[in-house]
Amino acid sequence: MTQKALVFESKKCIGCRLCEQICSMTHFQVTNPAKSRIRIFRNDREQVDWAVYCRSCPDPECIKACYYEALSRDPETNAIMVNEDNCVGCGECIDKCPYSHPIMHPSENYILICDLCGGNPECVEICPENAIQYAETEN
Repeated sequence: MTQKALVFESKKCIGCRLCEQICSMTHFQVTNPAKSRIRIFRNDREQVDWAVYCRSCPDPECIKACYYEALSRDPETNAIMVNEDNCVGCGECIDKCPYSHPIMHPSENYILICDLCGGNPECVEICPENAIQYAETEN
């Protein structure tokens, strides 16, 4: 079965972090990396940048770990969705994610997970090097 998911190529990334800026701007109308659902990290020794983002796992540990039914999967985009009203900020989803993707909102008591911008990820559109793509993957 194929589905679309974000795919990141670290060799193409130039570390501009425009993806972080557009993500926080799209969701919160501010450019604040702490409110971004994609995070870029730099390994200075190896001169490489890499992204931490939701991999849209076929059997998501984050959803299974949530006791409060705050997480679900969007049937159209396959994104993990957060019901902010149900989320109590316990962090179980963060602990269980093999990619360390979910992060706590910096000032509210709920988590942030990439929602794929409803099927049109803004980070893909803004990346000047096409390091982030929204592509067909097999699960």
